[in-house]
Amino acid sequence: MMGVQLTTMLRFKRLAQISSDPKTIGESLKHSKLMQVSEDGSKIRRNPEVPLPENSLEYWQVVKRRTVYIKGFERDTKLDDILNFVKQFGSVENVMMRREKSEKRAFKGSVFVTYKDQETAEAFVNGDTKQFNGNDLLKMMQNDYWTNKQKELKEKRLAARAAKQAKKKAAEVESKKKNLEIVHFVKGLVLSVENIPTEDCDLAKVKEFFKQFGDVQYVVYEKGDEKAQIRFGGEENGAAVAWKVATEKGDGKVMFGGNELKGTVLEGEEEEEYWNNFSKKKADKQARIAKNRREARVRGGRGRNGARNCETRGEKRSAEEMTKDTPEKKLRKVSENEESKKATKTIFADSD
Repeated sequence: MMGVQLTTMLRFKRLAQISSDPKTIGESLKHSKLMQVSEDGSKIRRNPEVPLPENSLEYWQVVKRRTVYIKGFERDTKLDDILNFVKQFGSVENVMMRREKSEKRAFKGSVFVTYKDQETAEAFVNGDTKQFNGNDLLKMMQNDYWTNKQKELKEKRLAARAAKQAKKKAAEVESKKKNLEIVHFVKGLVLSVENIPTEDCDLAKVKEFFKQFGDVQYVVYEKGDEKAQIRFGGEENGAAVAWKVATEKGDGKVMFGGNELKGTVLEGEEEEEYWNNFSKKKADKQARIAKNRREARVRGGRGRNGARNCETRGEKRSAEEMTKDTPEKKLRKVSENEESKKATKTIFADSD
């Protein structure tokens, strides 16, 4: 009979722990329905009448429906102890001890147990047995375990992604906070004006009007709005000085387009906000200019075939031919030189 030598099988530690005598193992297997033993008791093989199941998706779907997940064993629990426990509830085909992926392959405290049929597996899961050696057990069908596991993994991925995004956003905020330059400014230069005419008025008119009272550096105004901010140059409190000049010229009133203006000098948080906004707009403008310059350099780089400014080799060659001396051009040059000499002689003759 073809088969495997029992002496070879005894190299497996678990079998050797049962017995190291081939004859003893052979005698025990003679009563097995799954295995066959040779006449001399030296070899074993699988019973041909009990073939291996087909390795197909359909088969494993059936296996999963009769496999249970159990968690709660001590990490030093032995396989024999688990087998003796689960066999109390029905015929067991397989027990898989789940182990860590590390080199030590330590037992994780959970197992997959495959019973002979689905009814036995479900009866165990729904049964009253909920402990092993005083430890509470978690029991469920394998399909339920994988469903819960997938949901748990999805939630972990979403949480990790949210944490990563929050961390990135916090880093960006912190980076902006660190990179934000402290705006240094001279206090009292910004005048806030109200009651500007909403019709027949624009930025140029507002700026021109206030120029008569001081050195206007910058104006924040939108056409149709009744408010404006005028920044004056000079030393501290320049806006107050300009407003004083305006009121003195108007006998206590500042009239513009038929409206009496109301003016206040920005200070405190309002003044800081003005300068922060101004600084941000300035930085954004510089960034746009830098971007446009980069794009312009890219567009003006090497063209096709390595020619600069999109000049092809053919175009370059044509340009060279245009500047090259041809026989006709040489003859024309000689003629022009002769005419030049004649003209020169005539000039000298006249001068004599």
